[in-house]
Amino acid sequence: MKISVATGGAIAALGVDAGLKAIKDAGFEAIDLGLDAFFLQKDKMDEDYLAYLMDEKRICEFFATIKEAVEKYELAVEQVHAPTAYVPKKPIETEIMRPTVIKSIELCEALGCRRIVIHPIFDGSARYPSLTPEEEYSENLKYFSSIIPFLKKHHVMCCIENAYCIDWGTKKSYTTTWSDVRELNRAIDELNDIAGERCFGACLDIGHLLILGIDPCYALEIIGDRLEVLHVHDNDGYNDDHTAPFFGVCNWNRFIKGLRAVSYQGNMNLETSSFVDLFPKELVPDSLKLLSAIASYFREQTLAERT
Repeated sequence: MKISVATGGAIAALGVDAGLKAIKDAGFEAIDLGLDAFFLQKDKMDEDYLAYLMDEKRICEFFATIKEAVEKYELAVEQVHAPTAYVPKKPIETEIMRPTVIKSIELCEALGCRRIVIHPIFDGSARYPSLTPEEEYSENLKYFSSIIPFLKKHHVMCCIENAYCIDWGTKKSYTTTWSDVRELNRAIDELNDIAGERCFGACLDIGHLLILGIDPCYALEIIGDRLEVLHVHDNDGYNDDHTAPFFGVCNWNRFIKGLRAVSYQGNMNLETSSFVDLFPKELVPDSLKLLSAIASYFREQTLAERT
């Protein structure tokens, strides 16, 4: 079990090379590379952006800098986060973001990564939804089924993340497509049946559970061996803060109990870029050291009863 961290905060503050060096110096062994930070930019949601994405030379040159830094600092790219803007019935986002997800799968293989995290697709409006829950489920099955050939070709597993929906007018949060881990299990099993092999697993986002009032231990026990990767972060129970564990309301003893119950074999990955963002760049390395100590503590506690 490696300790891992999302790259967003460090790279945003320090750049690719210095950011990954700070992650390594803090004690992390692996990274969760957030491609959404590179791709998901609203000012680029146009034809020019799609042209850039499809320009093999330019995009390969850019990601060569990441691959060079990863190899220099001996960091494993254990999971990649794909862009998350695909929304049904919004043609511009559909047109741009689906090929971006496919390109992300290709980049996974180039970076030696075997797992990509992808959000379910949903409308995002609780007051004026364009689809019924049944329609959303069906749309998601079609969407995820359509990427199976690319997952197989590039030897990458898709880890579907438990999501939530927020009403931006009232700031209230709601369940949405596959927020219920039992429904997520059903979808994963159905997609693997379609694929004829295990191409899909779960990414359990602890912060999203907290927003919806779901106990981490319960969710972990229900997902069981479908669990492939984690997004570990804390919040106030209302907002998706992505802050460090112990800075919010999560019962981390329940989290550890759940990991032990399912004999979790994956990495201890913190998705805490917003915590890193709180600090001036001079303190980013120290913030990463604290996160590394927390991840190490969780690893030790998870593995304690196995030795």
